[in-house]
Amino acid sequence: MNDQPLLRKILAIDDEPGILELMKNLLGPESYTVLCATGGAEGVRLNTLENPDLIILDLRMPVMGGIETLRRIRKTDRDVRVVILTGYGDSDSIRDAADLNVSEYLSKPFENSQLIHVISNVFENPIGEIKC
Repeated sequence: MNDQPLLRKILAIDDEPGILELMKNLLGPESYTVLCATGGAEGVRLNTLENPDLIILDLRMPVMGGIETLRRIRKTDRDVRVVILTGYGDSDSIRDAADLNVSEYLSKPFENSQLIHVISNVFENPIGEIKC
């Protein structure tokens, strides 16, 4: 019997290098493998190549925003869990994201403990079930 903890892979997609660095530094010690993409196109590519268990996705990014990124990801991956990270939670964006099967939302700025708590909750819930 294997008593090793299950290592989960998280893909962080954000145009802010500081946020990506924070994700690596914060989530790596929590036994997550963290992959980083600096934009939507790179995020779509890494999702296809790496098949992560969870995506942390910024809504506001240049060139390809978070909603368009998620639309492209959902064309080939309906089941990956997604946490939306945004400082701009306008109702249209939230509605669009909800239509794309988002597990949770987290507003910037956030406390490190909030991020860890949200990710833990998402992994505890079955895929497709949003905990309110």
